[in-house]
Amino acid sequence: MKQINLISGLIFFVIIFTGTSVMAAGDAISVLTGNSLTALGEYQITELEAEIIDNETVRKFQIEYENGNAPVTVLLNERKRCNDFIVRSSVMEIQYVCKKSGFGATDISNSAFRVLPEQTNNMFLSQEALSRQEKIVNSQVSVEKALGLIACYFPNLLKNIQNIAAQ
Repeated sequence: MKQINLISGLIFFVIIFTGTSVMAAGDAISVLTGNSLTALGEYQITELEAEIIDNETVRKFQIEYENGNAPVTVLLNERKRCNDFIVRSSVMEIQYVCKKSGFGATDISNSAFRVLPEQTNNMFLSQEALSRQEKIVNSQVSVEKALGLIACYFPNLLKNIQNIAAQ
């Protein structure tokens, strides 16, 4: 368990040092780039036009990996105290949330954001990896830092990363 926390800490610091961003006014993210430290390689995150889901406006981002076969979509549900990030690839969806204990991954519990059938999600989602990512950091994180963490950690949730890697 201590080794997992050490690895998580190292990945977090690599993200901070290798990720660069170009920021527009306010919290709007124009482009965020870095290395995912996975087989998917470098990533680029771009903010897209906001989307309305269940009468709520959510910010929308796209993560493109240099070795990925399709982009990953991230919806940001901004709440008063914390943010929820709904992350969706062509084969799996998950959410990263902040809790009192910190920031980490969990199953999608809000049906308004669920798109993929639960059976499809379960075919590709590694429950073991999900339990390791329940708490990535012990504190709240900025939108930019959360997106960088997601870009690095999300690929590890797949049972087989080849499901989203370019052939």
